[in-house]
Amino acid sequence: MLKFTIGADISKDKINFALRFLNDYLLEKEVENTTSALNKFIKEVQSIVKSIVKEKKAKYSVEFIMEHTGIYGNLLIECLAGQKMTMFVVAGLEIKNSTGISRGKNDKIDAQRIADYGVRFADKLKPYTLCDQTLTALKALNTKRAQLVRIKAQLTQANDDNKKFIGKETQKTLEQINKPVVTELDKAIEKIEAQMLELIKSDASIYENYKIAQSVPGVGKVIAVAFICATNNFTKFASAKALGSYCGVVPFGKESGRYKGKDKVSPIANKALKTLLHLGAVASISGKNPFAVYYQRKVAVDKKNKMLALNNVRNKIVKTMFACIKNKTKYTADYSFSFAA
Repeated sequence: MLKFTIGADISKDKINFALRFLNDYLLEKEVENTTSALNKFIKEVQSIVKSIVKEKKAKYSVEFIMEHTGIYGNLLIECLAGQKMTMFVVAGLEIKNSTGISRGKNDKIDAQRIADYGVRFADKLKPYTLCDQTLTALKALNTKRAQLVRIKAQLTQANDDNKKFIGKETQKTLEQINKPVVTELDKAIEKIEAQMLELIKSDASIYENYKIAQSVPGVGKVIAVAFICATNNFTKFASAKALGSYCGVVPFGKESGRYKGKDKVSPIANKALKTLLHLGAVASISGKNPFAVYYQRKVAVDKKNKMLALNNVRNKIVKTMFACIKNKTKYTADYSFSFAA
């Protein structure tokens, strides 16, 4: 089997490609990040590959590998999907950590390093598949909603300080400026949330997971949607532990020789999901549910630090939500296992 690996270093306006075959780079090229230019390059790659394969008379595979760069990689992904090409999308930090000590950096070198990563770790890579249109649209709306919420917070979070440290006349002027803007932001957020709910209801699978997720203590509409978007409707992760690690709520040990440190969560995480989980955990422990009882037992009986106990609740929310959705069952506080006779 002849294997051709193409590394792609993506930026807003251009993409640098490096076509690797065996230990050589057959083609290194800078291409505009447009649909027409990318389709033309893909055909050029196919032409080169076919000429080599025809000469050697062997089976072959062509694989594109790229870093996750948000929307900048969308055109390339769509072009590759349209031509049914195999592709892999990898976190940039993962590729960076795999290169060891490196000196020098430019787009051409980065494309080579991405191709090298694809060759070295081929057995660990999972092919990337496009999300359906409903999930893609839901992700875009959720991102826009989060952006508007941040803007609203920036405009309103200084209100208490203004009342204490700024004169009444100046404070009144600022409120007159902010009020219509905040009002419009509220309307826009409500409109986006309504559109998101329509999208969710239009897809039976997404809507079912949306309802199941909200049955878990501490999980509301915002957290449910965020997890559906981040996990591609709970299909991206094979286990609750993998999802918890992605959210930064699973503690890992640190040992070396005689030294044994405390288990700690990793700073490498989806910080947005972790923040939402924290808010959900705080809400759950203030209510009357098994999670609140669990938290109180950790603090009062086990004498655990409050933040450690709270992180345990965050982790418990992830595990419970993952299990409920996997089993297609809403959360029930008095659930008990039933064993087959």
